[in-house]
Amino acid sequence: MAKSFAVLFSIIIIGASLGSCISEDRYKDDYEEQIIEAEISDLENQIRLHQNKIEELSNALNYSAENLTFQHQENLSSIQNLSTQIEQLVLQISELELAIEELESLLRAISEDSSPKLLVITVDVEAGNRCGELVSNNLTHNRISTCMYGAFGDQRAGIIEMMDIADEVGAKISFFVDVMEYYTYGDQMLQVMRDIDSRGHDVQLHFHPSMINSTNWEIIQNSEEWNESEATKDTYMNCWDQNTANFWFSNAMKIFDETNITRPVAYRSGAYRYCDTIIQAMANNNMTQSYNYNIFSSGRQNYSAGYLYNFQWENGVFEFPITYVKDQDGELRMSSRIDDSTWTLPANDIFERYYGNHPSTRVMTMILHSYSFLDTNEAGQYYLKDQSKVNDFRAFMLKLSDEYTIVSSSELQAYIADGSVRAVQKFPLSFLENECNR
Repeated sequence: MAKSFAVLFSIIIIGASLGSCISEDRYKDDYEEQIIEAEISDLENQIRLHQNKIEELSNALNYSAENLTFQHQENLSSIQNLSTQIEQLVLQISELELAIEELESLLRAISEDSSPKLLVITVDVEAGNRCGELVSNNLTHNRISTCMYGAFGDQRAGIIEMMDIADEVGAKISFFVDVMEYYTYGDQMLQVMRDIDSRGHDVQLHFHPSMINSTNWEIIQNSEEWNESEATKDTYMNCWDQNTANFWFSNAMKIFDETNITRPVAYRSGAYRYCDTIIQAMANNNMTQSYNYNIFSSGRQNYSAGYLYNFQWENGVFEFPITYVKDQDGELRMSSRIDDSTWTLPANDIFERYYGNHPSTRVMTMILHSYSFLDTNEAGQYYLKDQSKVNDFRAFMLKLSDEYTIVSSSELQAYIADGSVRAVQKFPLSFLENECNR
């Protein structure tokens, strides 16, 4: 009998302790999710302990029944006590299972991400050979006025119009300016950066080493800074060693400082050519966002982990891949990229397929160029056909549901800092060690 009372007393103690297992608190972040999961695990362990106790008591009950003729009234009392204990344990198991169900429901609610659905509109600002000296209506256009400002006579469709439209909806655009064109166009490039910054939009970093002309290469290579850096001349950024990457990123910071513009946090390589040394050079200069990973890179990237959302490199740099959205048939195609072609499509439907219930790990990026409002002639040169693309962009911006929030890269950094934007996984930089191909 004493043992029975002891067992009963232990069960009562267990029952009393269970009352404190179910917290009234509702959790709101990843740390709280871990607490819930730990609590569920603890409750499941208690269920297993009770089930083991039931089995032990059932065995004792069977033993008592088999020896009833020898123990008579004492055994009958023991059987009654054991049966009562079993009923109590079964009731407690039911209560624990109900508590687990409630906690799992809470966990599911937390997993339905309440983070905002963010879109970063990125514009690569550059002027290459297809923006050459053009003659239109007896006017000669230089490359910057053509492919950055889209200026043709009294008509214009370029970065100024992009900012005007963004301002109409209270949004900020991230302009990835090719600072290496400073070595070709000089102060004109610095003025482009100032024009963007003065409007309150982002000036972020972009590189096209091929834009450095031979005269400036000679000047650079004869500089003391270059010789001390031990950098090497290479226009393929995916082949840069660490010294070369460090030189160019450090040099870019000086250009930002010269223009009195806040240093960039985001970077995209020309033609998406990047490697481990670039990601490391970014971290060395307090840059936190790479916009380079491209599942359809046309052979310019050797490393591919397939279709990815936001991820992070081991040194803390976030990677926001070029966004492609699976078509309604579930297939992923190069034409599924979020770019100027999206302006005339049912954007809300496309966006919802992308975000699902996981906006914190699915930041969307739209890739544009400073010449996205222009067309090309038979020679492949850019020119302003009409204002139709400007109108398409304005219509897209005005019709975009309030469910989606356009942010600049610098604004995105605040979401990263407060945990609203997370990485789905983290990769070692060694994955990018063998990117060099020419």
